[in-house]
Formats: sequence, structure tokens, C-alpha cells
Amino acid sequence: MKTIQTKYGAMHLYDSLEELDEFTHESCADWLHFNDPNGCYFIRNLQTWIDIATRQQMREGKAWYKEAQRFTRNLSKIHKVDKYIVAAVTSALSPNNKWLRNKLDANSLIAAFMEGRSIDSFKVCTYNANKRKAWSIMTDGEEIAAKSPKTHAFAMNMGRLSEKHVTIDKWHIRACLCKPSEGIVDTTESVTSAQYRRIEAITARLAEENKLKAYQLQAVIWVAIKQNWNR
Repeated sequence: MKTIQTKYGAMHLYDSLEELDEFTHESCADWLHFNDPNGCYFIRNLQTWIDIATRQQMREGKAWYKEAQRFTRNLSKIHKVDKYIVAAVTSALSPNNKWLRNKLDANSLIAAFMEGRSIDSFKVCTYNANKRKAWSIMTDGEEIAAKSPKTHAFAMNMGRLSEKHVTIDKWHIRACLCKPSEGIVDTTESVTSAQYRRIEAITARLAEENKLKAYQLQAVIWVAIKQNWNR
């Protein structure tokens, strides 16, 4: 075990999941800075989703962000907009939006902006606040701030294949809360910024254990849990 200092305080990193077994729930909770014993539960549940993922789900998950980046690159060429801006717009429009529609919405918004049309000239399948946020990204050309951790991470994963960010959405939270054998918990619970970083740290550590990049592990879990959910 080694201890590193982060902006969220001290964090203990175990050399393996086997070493983690030697610790109590209380010590694991301390590692994650949670006030309850669910830290180990989250770790086990996420690992279980990786273990039950089919070969096809593994392939889809490992390739997911490269394909998403290909989408941002293509839209960038069509509209002559920086690919990160495309990723940021797409991410801003992602909350409570299906991926296929999310991509259509991103194209509609960017096209409207580049053609000089108004923000009211098209519809999107997300919240109006997110529509305005995406529009402001086109207007100002600014990155999504880290204070919006999910959309910030999603943009960084899509636009730059960042290995330092993990997209923690409702599906990842569901995967933290349940095993496939127990049924999937239907939750819309959000997490605080600190909790987000803790789950991000868990995911990054598990990715290392499974010889995957953090964004690949997250995407594999996303594919696996969504396909189980839809059965």
C-alpha cells in the first residue's frame, strides 16, 4: 500500500484487490474518505460488472470513446469547429439524453450556430439549461468547467481521450450500487464533487488492475449494465 496526497486529502492506494481484502470495511471507507462502509461494496460491484461483461461488451466498451472521438472529429470537419468544442457541446447536451439523439442534437445546435440562426430554431432532448450551456460554449469557445465534473469529464474523454478523467453518470452510480445477480437499482441519485472524485479514483484503480484505461473500464461497465437493464 502507498499513500498519495491529492487536493482532496490523503488517499491510500493498495497494490492489488487481494491486498484490499485484508482490510476491514472501516479502513476501506477511510481510504475512500466515505463516512459509511460502502466503499468496498462499490469496488466489488464495479469489478463484478467487468467480470460478467461478454467479449462483445468488452470490445464495444474498449472502442467506445475512440468511436465517440471519431464522431467529434467528423462533425469538426463538417462545421469547421474545433473538435474539443464539438465534444464539449455534445457533453453539455448529454444529461438525460440517449446517445444517438445526443449526437443529432449536437449537430443541430452547431449547424444552427454556424448558420447564424437563433437558439430557438431547433429542439433538443435535454434540459433547456443544458441547451443554453452548449450554446454558450459555441459563443465563448470555453471548456466545460471542472465544477461540472460529469460533463467536464465526458468532454475530456471524447475530445482528448483523457486518461485522467472518468465519466461518472447515473449508469456508473447504478453499477456501484448493485451486482448483476441482485437486480439493478433504479436511481437518479447524484453525488457531490468530493464523492465524484472518490468514485473516479476507484474506477481508475480498477482499470489499472484490469489492464484498461479508466475511460475504457467505465465504458465497458456502461455497455454491460445498459444491456442488462434493457433485458
